[in-house]
This record gives sequence, structure tokens and C-alpha cells, in this order.
Amino acid sequence: MSSKDRRELEALVREERTLTRRERLAAEASGEGRSTIYKVWLKICAIFRPVKLLGGVLLLLLSVLIWVSMLITGIDKAKNSFCKGRCGYILGHINIFQPINWVFTQSAKAFPVDYILMALLVLFFFSSSISGIATVGIRFLWVRIFQIRKGRTAPQALLVATVMLALIILAINYAIANMVAPQYSIFGTQTFCTAPTHNAGETPNCKGRPEYLVQCSEALDPEALKVCTPSIMTEFLNRIAITWPFFGALDFWAQFAFLGIFLVVFVTGLFRAPKLNVSELDEDAEEDEEEGLLASTGRRFGATWQDITGRTKSKSTYGTQEGNTGAGSSDV
Repeated sequence: MSSKDRRELEALVREERTLTRRERLAAEASGEGRSTIYKVWLKICAIFRPVKLLGGVLLLLLSVLIWVSMLITGIDKAKNSFCKGRCGYILGHINIFQPINWVFTQSAKAFPVDYILMALLVLFFFSSSISGIATVGIRFLWVRIFQIRKGRTAPQALLVATVMLALIILAINYAIANMVAPQYSIFGTQTFCTAPTHNAGETPNCKGRPEYLVQCSEALDPEALKVCTPSIMTEFLNRIAITWPFFGALDFWAQFAFLGIFLVVFVTGLFRAPKLNVSELDEDAEEDEEEGLLASTGRRFGATWQDITGRTKSKSTYGTQEGNTGAGSSDV
């Protein structure tokens, strides 16, 4: 056989192994050789697949709503901030209707609906971040350094992913408090009475006069700030922005960079169909086979060594009847 024919034969053998491996993976995915419970679970997943699709569409609409809300807040801050870049674009009060902030301020009237919505929003941000890291992997620009794969993630990749998630949590805190729901995150549903008083130092009374009630904001007078109490997180972030204006401006404009990247990825995902990485599946299946062969080789080597030495693996039988019997026979 010539060298050319030998190379073609080896290529055909590799292709045959790949096709056999794919056939085995397809059979495993269809539940062949699995228990009845697993097959029932596959049928349930197939039945609820439309519900899963509907849930994905709803989450996509939620992402678009969050994007629009962040863009509105960013434009409002860039245009109407009373101190601009000197204090990190702190906004005195909301001038443009912001949907997410309105939902939270209205739901706060029915405790604890706002707490539940906020927990779901944070969970959505965090789970989306984890899903993105698992899909994209650990990269430097467009260069992939590590991959996040089930059962095959390198320890270095797990360490880097943990650090990235810690930094993402900080970014989520800033985004929610200053961009997603700024009014709710700072003062919630707190209001201040602006009714005129007859005497100096008299406490204003808005009982029966709701038109004098205004929501607490950063632009109120000092007397209002004695009544309105900001949240600890927003006060901490605002103090950083005022003390170090560079970091405040950097965080603010970084939100626009995030919005731009999201828009590009969103439009690209609408017109580009997802591709199945068949080569990665083949590599995973090949690694599974190699691990199985190594495990079986280790067992065969152990059995051969036991046949040569005439010994078996000793088991710890301390305090058992078998151990006592063995000790008695050795004495005899």
C-alpha cells in the first residue's frame, strides 16, 4: 500500500470513529440505554419547550426595557446634572420618564413587591453574567484564553471567572443604583412636605393637601435632606464620585460603552443564526473515550499486578468479625 493510500485509509478510519462517536452521542441524547425516569424527563422537556421559548422572549424584552431605561437615565444625567463631571454626573431629580424606576416606585406601595422585583432583577443580572462567561469563555479582546466547559474547566479558568464575577457584582451595584432605578435606589418612596408655614421653625403639615407632597431627591433644600434619608449604597457611591470625580465620570461613560456593545451584539444576534460547534463536541467525546480507556487500562494493570504478586488489595477490617477471624488463622 502506497503512502498516499495509507493516509487516505487513516483519514477514513478517523472519520468512521467520529461518525460512530456522534451516533453514540445522538443515542444518549435521545435517552437510549437510560432509565425510564430519564426518558420521562426528556418527554416533559419536549412538551414544555414552547414555554421555554416564551420565557426566552420575555427575558429578551426585559433586557431591551432595561437597556432603554439605562439610556434614558444616561441622557438625563448628561444633560441635566447640576455638577456634570465634577461629581460623577449626579442627577438632582429625574426629568425624563424612566420605566424601570416608575415600576419600582409604584410597586413599593405594596410591600414587599418591590423587594421581590429587586431580587429578581439582581438575579437576572448575575445569571446573565454567568451565562455570558460560560458562553464566551475567558478572553483577552478576541483571543480565547480559557474555556468554561462542564467537567473540563481548568482551575485557572475557575479562578479568573471568580474574580470577574466579583468585579461584575460591583458593576451591578453601580448600574442599579445610578442607571437602572436611580430614584428608587436613593430615596425609594420617601416624600417631603413643601406646604408653607406661618411661623419660622414650624413643621409643615400636608394633611389633606397632597399637592404639596414631593418626592425626595438630591436637589431639595437642606431642610428636606433632614427628613429624606438616602440609602447606604448610593451615598457610598456618590461620595466616591464627589471625592474622586475621575472615577465617577469613568463609571458614568462606561455605562454608555456597555449600552453600545449590547446594541451591537443584540442586532448581530437577530440576523445571525447560532452555529453548533461540532468540533468542540467531537473533542469532548474523544476526551471522554480517552478517560474511559485510561480508567480501564488502570484497572487491567492493577489486576495483572495482583496476579503477578499473588496479593489482593487489603481492606480495612478493624473491629469486624472478618478481621478477627483473619487474626486467629494467622496465629494458628
